[in-house]
Parts: sequence; structure tokens; C-alpha cells
Amino acid sequence: MADWQASAGATLLVPSGPEGKHLFVVVCDPVVLPGYGPHPCVVMVNLSTVRAGIPYDSTCVLQAGSHPFVAQESYVAYSGMRIDRVADLAARVEQGYFTPHDPMLAPI
Repeated sequence: MADWQASAGATLLVPSGPEGKHLFVVVCDPVVLPGYGPHPCVVMVNLSTVRAGIPYDSTCVLQAGSHPFVAQESYVAYSGMRIDRVADLAARVEQGYFTPHDPMLAPI
């Protein structure tokens, strides 16, 4: 997946948290955002595993198998939303720091 493109539904494995990498999903096509300079940016959210006894955002819950990376019931962690410049993401992919994964086919 060396030809990764930042677009709605694209995914990346991003180092985060104590357990390695989380799957981040691009939720919009690149756009210039007020306050972020003249460079195209995307909004990304990550998926986190639902764990018994730990509160989570039930707005969007994904079942195991809904994406090749999702092995357990997971939720979209909208509170951890991030905005990244497309050029910065492309550089991190090129450096091998972020790993492209299969696209998310259904909207989140």
C-alpha cells in the first residue's frame, strides 16, 4: 500500500497508547481548514476496543470483522479526533512510521 492517499475512508496504523498501534480512519477528503494554514488537511478518528467496565462513546460501535483490523467490538473514539496536514501524513507513511491499512468501506 505504498501508494496510500489521504481521502475519506483511508486508514493508517498509528503508534499510540501503551498497546502499540491504533487504526485511524480519515473521515473527510483533504480540505484547507481555517486556522490551519494554506495546506490541505484531513480529520482522522481512531478505533478503540470496547472493554468491560470502562465507559466508551456508544455513538458508533463496530463489530469484530467489520474491518480486517477490527478483531473485537470497537468504538470510534471521536474525542481523540485529530487534524493532520496531508503532506505530514504522507511523509510519516514514507518514513514507515505510519502504516497504511485496508480502507474503511462504510462511513463512520
